[in-house]
Parts: sequence; C-alpha cells; structure tokens
Amino acid sequence: MAAGRPFLIAEWHHVLGLTYPADEALLAAHLPRGAQIDELGGSPRVSLVAFGFRHTRVHGVAIPGHVTFPEINLRFYVRMHGERAVVFIREFVPRPAIAVVARLLYNEPYRTIPMRETVIAPGSGPRARLGVRHRFGARHRQRIEAWADPAARTPDPDSPEHWLTHHAVGIGSARDGRARSYRVEHPLWALHEVTDLQIDVDFAALYGDAWGHLAGMSPSHVTLAAGSAVRISPPADA
Repeated sequence: MAAGRPFLIAEWHHVLGLTYPADEALLAAHLPRGAQIDELGGSPRVSLVAFGFRHTRVHGVAIPGHVTFPEINLRFYVRMHGERAVVFIREFVPRPAIAVVARLLYNEPYRTIPMRETVIAPGSGPRARLGVRHRFGARHRQRIEAWADPAARTPDPDSPEHWLTHHAVGIGSARDGRARSYRVEHPLWALHEVTDLQIDVDFAALYGDAWGHLAGMSPSHVTLAAGSAVRISPPADA
C-alpha cells in the first residue's frame, strides 16, 4: 500500500463484471486528455461492473447510512504514462451524498438511482453455488444475477481475467479539462467461475441511446471477483 492517508478506505466485495467489445468512437468523448484507449484481444472493451461496499470510511470516519451500499458503473480501459487505468462513463449509487462528494472532489460522473444488492451464500455439498443479485432503477425492475462456483482462484497474469480485474489507477478530467488520477489499491483478487447469468439491463436508459445496442449482446467476458479491502487516494494531476 502507498504511504500517506487515503481519502477513502472500504471493502469491495463480489465484484461482478460484464465486458463487451466497444466502438472506439463512443469512448473518445469520455477520454481524458493524454490517455490512450487500451485494448484486449485487439478491441477496446467496456465493462458494466456491480459490487458492494462495506466498512466504508472517509478520512477515517464512518458516515452513518453510507457505510454499506452497492455501486454499478460503466467503465473502459486506458493507458496513461504507460500505466494501465480505467475511465468511468457513469457510476450509480443509491445514496445522494456519495454522488455529491464524488462529483465535487473527483468530478466523477456519479448519479443516484434506487439500488438493491443481495448475496446468496452457498449451501453445502458438491452442487453448492454462490449467488449475487443486483436490482436497480425504477421499482428495481432492472436486474443482473450471477451464480458461481464458491471456490475462488487467482487468475493467470497473462489472462484476460487478470487484465480486466487488476489495475490500480482511475483517470478522470478536472472541470478545466486537465486529466486527474487517483490510486485504487488492493491485492490481486481471486475469481469465482460464473456458471449462470441473467441480464435485464436497459443500457439506453442508463447511459444514452448510443449504448442501447449492449442490451442485445452477450458479454465477451464475465468475471466475479471475491474482492478485498481497498484504499483510494485523493485526486492529483495525471
């Protein structure tokens, strides 16, 4: 972990990622100054990522009502000064105060919508499965649900799963257009193999008509990381 006091510490758990090939032209409008779009298998990628926060502290303080909550974001992958990083197209949380702080301090594209996360612990026996369910939007009508092997395994360093789940820098843009970066530090995550997946997401309603085509596509990759404690640094010029 880096020296210095982080802005936020938390535990991220059951980090579910649905990844799709992406048109570079759609990503260009969100690309911070100086960043280059990264590729997996010769294609830019965009990921819908849903996960839970626990034990959240801001500058070491637990804020009542903002300690445990879910987040869903749409992200893509870049390089900045030779380092791999992610850029967020939009991030959803259920608490208005979280979105306000993230927009003010990081200028990140946070929005607030109704959200509910459920983790179904595996039972016993050879057919035991771990379940993760996210419901969100008006009347919680949108849904992502995954069932997976309870045993988690560390991905190979050269695998697509490692590429998708292990990066330590977020890149955004300040209000004057300068690129800003912040470090998201955590150990290498072990991954659960997803065996069943249901997706009912209105991408156009959440992210705009340009992203509506994702609703008719199957993900190129699905990852479910066990998660870990994380530390997020204050933003700085990239």
